[in-house]
Amino acid sequence: MKKLAVLLLFPLIFSCGGNSSEKTESENILENLAFAVDTLVMDPGDQVINLQFGPSLYGLTSDEERYYFMNRNSGELFVFDLDEKKLVKKIQFEKEGPNAVPNFVYSFQLIDENRFLIIDSRNVTIYDSSAVKIDVVPFGKDKFPNLTEEEGFNLVAGIKADAQKQWYVSLPNDQENQRVSLAFWDNSDSKSRLVDLPEFGFLTKFTLVFREGNSYNAVGFASSNLKIQENRVIAYSSGTSSIYIYDILKDSLKFKTYNPKLVPAQASAPEISEFSSQAALDEAIKKAQSQIFFGDLLWDKEREFYIRFASITKPNLNSEFPAKTEVFLFAFDKDLNLIGESKIEQLPSQPSWPFFKDGKIWSYVNVDDELGFAVMDFKF
Repeated sequence: MKKLAVLLLFPLIFSCGGNSSEKTESENILENLAFAVDTLVMDPGDQVINLQFGPSLYGLTSDEERYYFMNRNSGELFVFDLDEKKLVKKIQFEKEGPNAVPNFVYSFQLIDENRFLIIDSRNVTIYDSSAVKIDVVPFGKDKFPNLTEEEGFNLVAGIKADAQKQWYVSLPNDQENQRVSLAFWDNSDSKSRLVDLPEFGFLTKFTLVFREGNSYNAVGFASSNLKIQENRVIAYSSGTSSIYIYDILKDSLKFKTYNPKLVPAQASAPEISEFSSQAALDEAIKKAQSQIFFGDLLWDKEREFYIRFASITKPNLNSEFPAKTEVFLFAFDKDLNLIGESKIEQLPSQPSWPFFKDGKIWSYVNVDDELGFAVMDFKF
């Protein structure tokens, strides 16, 4: 990340039109894409912010002014004012006692400025801004009797809640049966639904497993994610451009596929996913890393559309030089129809943990071990 930070220390303006798809301008809104990039650094005051693993657990308030960064291990929640570019508050959670947070936080969601969803491997708990536990969500395997044992084990994977704390949704999977499901819990009437996502079943093959004696190691390359927006759930994965849309009120499921011009529509699943030798695992990892990787689905409320980055990393034959990464950008309307695509030559990698603020894309950069953001202003 430091390399990217150095590249973005000064405002830059890029044009990407020459690498866009063959669609006409009316069909491809990114045909003449150009963007400027600048870097902002947050003032941490007298606090030391541990950025060893980056801000993988973060949330943005609905007005896009405050940024919450949860440390996985320390129980610290840092609150930054993005307009003032400074730390405004630290919330310290207890590690022991009735209000304790997990020793390792698997997932964090900012519901609003006074409610946080904090998850470990099993429990789904809501805390307030005083670091007090205010609710435990009954989101367990007993609520979903049709789950397999493996799905029950990873039931809370990727769990999300709506702003009213009424709906909770996760993406449990079963590698052996190549099954991915959407587990839906309505907290208002204590009813559950399990919705099969059959076209995502192949994604379970992207977990590469190495077994030797009693040792076990697993490496995943096709993470899945969820968004709850209004009355629908959107499910997507880094291994495919395809998207599922689940209408909560109608209890209906729609599967959307795409035919992008610039990249493969999805990664190819490995023929073998379990290995008994380290050399074979290493080779499989290299192959998996060189395939298409789709990023998060980001909503721009200013333009009312989604964007999504994607990248392909090509290893360099000369080990003395780093691998080269090609970065692409895709745009979708509010109904998730593909309306634009472009290759972005000037980015060395996909933006890290990006989000929209005031119509611009902000993404994390480490600037001399301080929390910084590359701010990209897109024009098209």
